[in-house]
Amino acid sequence: MPGRPAIGPKVPINFPAGLLEDIETGASLAQLSRAAWIRHAAARALPEVFDGVLAPDDMFRFLNTAERGTDPDHEVDDATIRRLLTAADHGTLTIQPFTTEALATQTPAGRSQLSFVTRSFLADGAPVVLYQVAHGTITYRQPGEHDPGHHGGYTLYLDQAAARAWHQELREQFLPT
Repeated sequence: MPGRPAIGPKVPINFPAGLLEDIETGASLAQLSRAAWIRHAAARALPEVFDGVLAPDDMFRFLNTAERGTDPDHEVDDATIRRLLTAADHGTLTIQPFTTEALATQTPAGRSQLSFVTRSFLADGAPVVLYQVAHGTITYRQPGEHDPGHHGGYTLYLDQAAARAWHQELREQFLPT
């Protein structure tokens, strides 16, 4: 048949008028079709998925790329890191389903997102819970600029209250009301 091949099954979705206008603005700024922008937004909203047992390299990369927060006493300590990496080395580290709370804001200049993720692992059959506070900003290319900007990072905590405090501080910084 002539035309573009189908991407997948068609899914009819009803949007409130204001949200649809925001989607069209976002799609225009990103220079995408409305459908492509919605597919990208849906994909970004999904959690990263580790399949089955975590490999040592995956766990090391996850732990090693975390930023340092404002409260090192409540962040993931060396003993927990060793425990997770040792279990990964032994092939006994698995990830459980996790929960994500995400907040996002978009303007003509860019997009900011802030997430609070509760991750549960089983290391040799014993649970380890980490609280991940992640933030990211994307600035769209403006007239006269060559490249858009992107920054993102995340901090890992063992203590939920400390993670919530950092999340609130970042919320005030990245998502002003």
